[in-house]
Amino acid sequence: MRIAIHDTPGSFSSKWIAYCQEKNIDYGLVNCYDSDIMEQMKSFDVLLWHHQQSHPTDYFMAKKLLEALEFCGKLVFPNHNTGWHFDDKVAQKYLFEGLDIATPQNHVFYDLKTLRKFAKTCSYPIVWKLKGGSGSRNVKLVRSESELISIGKRMFGSGIREYDAIDGIKEAVRRYKLGKKKLIDILKAIVHLVYPVKYERMSGKAWGYVYLQEFIPNNDSDYRVIVIKDKAFAIKRYTRPNDFRASGSGYIEYQKENFDDELLRASFAIADKVKTQCVAFDFVYKNEKPLLVEMSYGYRKEGYYDCEGYWDSNLNWYPGTFNPYEWIIEDLKDAFLNQNQNT
Repeated sequence: MRIAIHDTPGSFSSKWIAYCQEKNIDYGLVNCYDSDIMEQMKSFDVLLWHHQQSHPTDYFMAKKLLEALEFCGKLVFPNHNTGWHFDDKVAQKYLFEGLDIATPQNHVFYDLKTLRKFAKTCSYPIVWKLKGGSGSRNVKLVRSESELISIGKRMFGSGIREYDAIDGIKEAVRRYKLGKKKLIDILKAIVHLVYPVKYERMSGKAWGYVYLQEFIPNNDSDYRVIVIKDKAFAIKRYTRPNDFRASGSGYIEYQKENFDDELLRASFAIADKVKTQCVAFDFVYKNEKPLLVEMSYGYRKEGYYDCEGYWDSNLNWYPGTFNPYEWIIEDLKDAFLNQNQNT
C-alpha cells in the first residue's frame, strides 16, 4: 500500500508523516491543488487529506476531488461517509432525523412566509446558526419573534456574511486577555469589518435558508467525543463567560470522570450508524440524557494532547498517551487488505 499525503500546516498531516516514517510505511507528499493530481494518484493507493472549511481552496474543491478518487477505486481520508456532511448543519439535521439520533429539535426554512408562521409559535430563546462554521462562529441566541423575522428578512434578502466581523473582534479581544492572541490579531480582526476573509470571498454571503436549533438551558459546557473505528477519547468544553457557546472557548477539562457510560455508548452507536472513519461528536445534556448537537470529521489536534487515555467500544479504559492519527492509517491498511482480497 502506498499512501499520498497532502501536507497542510496545523493539520493531521504532520502526525501522519511522522507515523509513516516511524513504521517505514511507503508514502509520498502530493499537492492536491495540482491540476494533474488525478494522474499523480495513479501511483498511490490511498490519499490522506485533512482539508479545512476555513481554507478557501479546500472549501471549493476538496470534497469534489476526494469523491472522484473514491469513485475511481482509491481509498481516501475522509471518504464519502465521513465527509459529505462536513461543515453542513442542515445536511446533518436530515441525517440525524433519518437515523433517529437523539438531538435537540432542529428546523430549517426556505421561505420567509413559512418562517413567519413558525416564529409566532416557537419557544424563545432559540439558536440560529449558519450551516457552516467552527469554533461557535455563526451561532447566535435569538430571543424574540421580531429578532427572528429580522434575520429571516436578511437571509431571504441580501444575505448575511459567512464571517461575523463583530464577533471576530470580540473573540480576538477575549483571547488577547487570556494571552492566546497578540495585539496584531485584534487589528486584523478590525480590518475584516470591511475586508472579507479569504473563504468569504470564495463562498459569498449565506442566503436562502434559516436553520434553527432548540436551545437547551442550564448547560455550562458541552462534551466532545471523538470516535475512530473502535476507539474513542473525549474532552469537556466549558462555555465562554456570559455566553452559551462552548466550542472554541479554550476552557477544557480532560479527566476521565467527566464522561459517563451513556455518553460513550451513544457515541459508539451513532458512529456505527453514520459509518465514518473518524468523527467528532458535540453533545449537550437535557434531562440527564446526551443529545447530539452536531459533528465533524476533523478537529484541532492541539486540544487533545492532555487526554488521560481512551476507551474501546466495550468501554474498556486504556490510560496513558495514544496516537489517534495512527488509528486512521491502520484502519485504511485494513480496508486496503480487504479490498484486495475481494478482487
